[in-house]
Amino acid sequence: MRTPSLLRRLARTRDEGFALPTVVGIAAVLLLVVATSLAVTTSGLKKSVTDEDWNGALAAAYAGIEEYQSRLSDDSTYVRYGNPSAAFSVSSSSLTLPTGANVNPAFGITAGGTWASVPGSTTGASFRYEIDNSRYATTGTLRIRSTGRVGDATRTIVADLRQSGFLDFLYYTQYEVIDPSISGNSSCNKHWYDPGSTRPSSCDIQFGTFDVLNGAVHSNDRLVVCGATFRGKVTSANPKTPIAYVPSGCSAATYEVGTGVSYSKPIDPPPTNSEMKKETRSDLPADVPRPGCMYTGPTQITFLSNGKMNVISPFTKVTQPNGSGGGLTPAMCGSISDLKSSSGATIDTIPQNLVYVQNVPTSSSDPNYWPTSGSSSKQWPSGFSCSNKGSSSEGWSFGSARYPMSGESTPNTSSSSTPAYGCRNGDAYVSGSLKGQITVATENYIYAVDDIVYADDSAVLGLVGNNAVWIWNPVGQSCSWYSCSTVNLLSEDGGGREIDAAIMSVAHTVMVQNYNVGSARGTLKIVGALAQNYRGTVATSSGGGVATGFSKDYNYDPRFKYTAPPKFLTPVSTSYGITQFANVPAAFAADGSPS
Repeated sequence: MRTPSLLRRLARTRDEGFALPTVVGIAAVLLLVVATSLAVTTSGLKKSVTDEDWNGALAAAYAGIEEYQSRLSDDSTYVRYGNPSAAFSVSSSSLTLPTGANVNPAFGITAGGTWASVPGSTTGASFRYEIDNSRYATTGTLRIRSTGRVGDATRTIVADLRQSGFLDFLYYTQYEVIDPSISGNSSCNKHWYDPGSTRPSSCDIQFGTFDVLNGAVHSNDRLVVCGATFRGKVTSANPKTPIAYVPSGCSAATYEVGTGVSYSKPIDPPPTNSEMKKETRSDLPADVPRPGCMYTGPTQITFLSNGKMNVISPFTKVTQPNGSGGGLTPAMCGSISDLKSSSGATIDTIPQNLVYVQNVPTSSSDPNYWPTSGSSSKQWPSGFSCSNKGSSSEGWSFGSARYPMSGESTPNTSSSSTPAYGCRNGDAYVSGSLKGQITVATENYIYAVDDIVYADDSAVLGLVGNNAVWIWNPVGQSCSWYSCSTVNLLSEDGGGREIDAAIMSVAHTVMVQNYNVGSARGTLKIVGALAQNYRGTVATSSGGGVATGFSKDYNYDPRFKYTAPPKFLTPVSTSYGITQFANVPAAFAADGSPS
């Protein structure tokens, strides 16, 4: 009886002995599974952290760009600051590091060097950036390379920043009224919505049924529309309702973008374009490293399709003045003897720069001074003739150039202090086919005396008159013994006019001379942008069509979204928008060393 019991115990012992390896094996497998699971989980955790740092570093790089934009908005001169030793900044002009209380840690470029912290970050995110301002003086564009850092991850982006301003619009106006200096109506010299304003409706200039604007439009005033077609966004700074006004008897305008006119804050022009005049000074290397050319008195500029320009400027003595009564006469601006000849100076179109035409100075300390009294040889250059001096019908001739032209009735542009064709005024008479990139600015008027077109797709032109920009449209009187009639004097009557340029009148208007007399002149085609203080009239209408002057064909130049004519004028206050950006290899490692 005891034997079977022992056998059973032995058998049970044997069974238990055989199960042990199995149990141990299963346990080992389970341990391996758990270990593998822990390894996978730990790896996933590391990958998740790495991904978060990677994405966070990109966000920090964007934060760097936004922080730099805010500095530019607060201080428009901040474009001069940066680290001149940065690899990205080697082409920049006169970059310096801010000092004292203005030190910016984002300008660090070395291992162990400074980074700026992203405000509110819980991950220790930081950034640094490098600046390239080499194109700022000519196109208003800055480049920034911003590197963000989170943990051991760094990411870098490069962005182009451009000033927001007049070139964002095909059409910009401060006041939607005719220039009071031309109309003589001082009651029009205000916004429609100004407090206490009693501006009469007779001041308003409206968009007509034959007006088509192919681009964005902004006015600081109330818009008056009568069936026009707008093919871009339309905004107004009029805070009252309705933002746009449709007079009785007019059909509503056609808006192809949005549902109508929307509100946008005012964009204020500077009072003058004198900052552009400074760009010709030869004694300001820090602020003006590449001065343009100064011309004095009535100046005729003709662009040639071969990349040249012809300049006739008989009053000019010095083309790059300084502040101490002297200056330079570089060959790039034309020799003085050629400028003062009737055939003019034919020179290369001044590359990526501007010319400024000033009034004849009345101060004897100015290098371009001419006396206002005395003998004719002292008052006027050789070969220059002035007629009706001191009157509103003043005019001049020099060689083949003559304003007013034979038989022309002098247009009413303003008082005798700034007559249409003043003998000593800083006026530019511009025409031709441009190959190159240049801006023409004047202390007084600009006249588009013929078509101004681009010779190729790379050409860019700015026309900035401190006073009016005139579309030349000479008319005269044809009289018999019993009656007189107005006649157009240009041979291309009815053929229209084309101007390819960014056009701006700072203090006055862009307007067609004699818009309300004569007969229909065809179409005024503008390819570019137009900005003015007062609304310029170009035509009168009759029966839904043009009776006198030009119909409009205005088209925005899309290149102005990311570039500008050289040294073009900007608003009093401006912001900087990103025109394009790209992800690039990281410029710095996490320890700050250049990659």
